[in-house]
Amino acid sequence: MKLRVWFSCLALSACAFNPQQHTPEELAAVAYQDALNGRELTPLTQNTWNEFLPAELQQYLAQLQSNNLDLQIAQLRVERAREMLTSARAGNWPRASASLSNSDSYDDTGHTGNGSGLNFSASYTVDLWGERAAGISQRETQLQVAKWEERASFIALQAQFIRTYFDTLSLQSLYEVAEQNLEASEKLLDLFQLTYDSGGASGLELRQQKNLVLNARNKLVGLQSDLAINRRALAIMLGRLDLQTPELQTSFDDLALPQVASVQSAELLQQRPDVQIATLALAENQALIHQAKTARWPDLTLSLSWGIDDILAGGSEWAASIREATSLLLFDGGQTRAQIRLAELDADIDYASYQYTLADAYRDTIDQLETQRLRAQQLDIARDKFANNRTLYDISNARFEAGDTDFLNLLLAQQSWFGAKEDLVSSKLNYLLALVNVYEAMGSAPALVETDS
Repeated sequence: MKLRVWFSCLALSACAFNPQQHTPEELAAVAYQDALNGRELTPLTQNTWNEFLPAELQQYLAQLQSNNLDLQIAQLRVERAREMLTSARAGNWPRASASLSNSDSYDDTGHTGNGSGLNFSASYTVDLWGERAAGISQRETQLQVAKWEERASFIALQAQFIRTYFDTLSLQSLYEVAEQNLEASEKLLDLFQLTYDSGGASGLELRQQKNLVLNARNKLVGLQSDLAINRRALAIMLGRLDLQTPELQTSFDDLALPQVASVQSAELLQQRPDVQIATLALAENQALIHQAKTARWPDLTLSLSWGIDDILAGGSEWAASIREATSLLLFDGGQTRAQIRLAELDADIDYASYQYTLADAYRDTIDQLETQRLRAQQLDIARDKFANNRTLYDISNARFEAGDTDFLNLLLAQQSWFGAKEDLVSSKLNYLLALVNVYEAMGSAPALVETDS
């Protein structure tokens, strides 16, 4: 009869915790898609995000994933959460122990005695109301949160690394432009010195050109420092504690410029770690509320013991016992009720936070897509500006050599040309950074339209 009661309790406890969760994902997704209606571009290609990343960068990203210290910490937290789940699941099994004892006794009359015993015991707390199941569910949720936090760390680190990588390549390109500018300025200074020595130019014009040479040298010094800082940043992100800086072989001019589709599926945003973590918080709250409620209900512990006396002397007499115990909280001054209310309030807070997180994720993505479109327009303008100033310099140089214009016009054309080149590099960098921001905002690779090298 007792065994029948035991098995009945176990069967009932298996279905004691069945959380129900409701989230407003579908409504938010519709609002997001409505916000994108009317845009002219649609995604034509999928899963082509890595195609525009140079092979060199992809190799560094692989090293980043395996060597970065921040990611290693996040991975250790995942392992910790996994062990906590294993510990929680251990409660589903009975606890068993064994003991072997021996004793010798003496008294003042000279009598001696000895005794020994072997005992086995087992106990099991029946999960009548699903408290343990709720605790296991909570640990499972925490494990998923740890995994998404690891992904969040990787996305943020990957985005930071790509930004620094692109910025370093742009600095290298600007350094080359600055070297060209310095070389051209020094040649013009030498030419102008000859003109000045022959009486064809004033000292004021000569000093102006010397200032341009000094400014060009100063820019080179600044770019050298910025490059060194960026390379050390790349080294530390790659886990190189000796700060051995990577040698980048890719040219900034060779970077491909993909076009991000203006319409992105709302489902892609479900890959954002903050959205997933906010969703998991709702599930964890269900478990916490259930655990708080079960504190006011009775519990049931089953135990079994079996032992043999004088086992070392060959004894064979044994005894066994089965015990059931239950306890019920009668009065705690309202503590349990307060704990339940606290759990419910935390759930309400997390639900409001979830709604805000979801809405903010959609807003962030739309903003980043809008910024990316702006950067594309600015890049087109910078290209036109560079082409126009290059033509202007060629014309001014030809006229100066033919004697049809003075040196000042050539000087201004030269400054405009190099300035337009710097603007083009900056505009291309801003375009690439906008792409990375879209990736980070969506938590996954966005859909692309086409690739333009």
